Amino acid sequence: MSILVSILVCYGICNMIVFGSIFEGLRDKLNLYSPDFWGKLFSCMMCLPFWVGAFLSTTTHLLGYTQFSPLSHYGLDNIYIAIFLDSCLLSATTWLIHTLQEHFEA
Repeated sequence: MSILVSILVCYGICNMIVFGSIFEGLRDKLNLYSPDFWGKLFSCMMCLPFWVGAFLSTTTHLLGYTQFSPLSHYGLDNIYIAIFLDSCLLSATTWLIHTLQEHFEA
């Protein structure tokens, strides 16, 4: 269940940042400073979830809420590997949900 919650939280955050009108001003401003980095990051539903996943996983590990870390249930004791694999999992599933959503909207 915690994997599903983590995936939906990551998808929701990334969907708001990439497509939400509330972040449009921030996206435009950061895109002016560095369009090659910020512009690509804030328009990519595969790149942004990796970093959002890294932030969420790091935060949950630092606060001791490892039950919200998707892969901590599988005996991963190394925090660095857990954070990296959590980020990869959240990036892949967020991209998959986004791709399915775009397919059904077309």
